Amino acid sequence: MELAFILIYGCILGLMAPYIISGRESFGTLLAPAIALVFGFGVWTVLTWFGLSYNDYWIWTITMVGMPVAMIFGIRFVRSKRTKSETKKD
Repeated sequence: MELAFILIYGCILGLMAPYIISGRESFGTLLAPAIALVFGFGVWTVLTWFGLSYNDYWIWTITMVGMPVAMIFGIRFVRSKRTKSETKKD
C-alpha cells in the first residue's frame, strides 16, 4: 500500500515536470516520472533493507524529498547529453 503512494507521488511529479524544468523538447514526456519512480522505489527498497519500518519518518522524508531532486538532476543530465550529441552531429 505504501508503494502506491510513491506511485501517485511520482505521477504528480511527472505532471509538474514540464512546468518546473525548462527545455521540454529535449526529453520525453514519460522520462521525468520514470526517473522519479525508479529512484523512489529503489530508495524505498534500500531503506527497508536497512531496517526502517514503513511508519518511520525518515523513510518517507528521504523518499519524498529525493524523488524530485533525482528527477531534476536526471532530466538535466539527459538534456545536456542530448544537446552535446546534437551539436556534434551538426
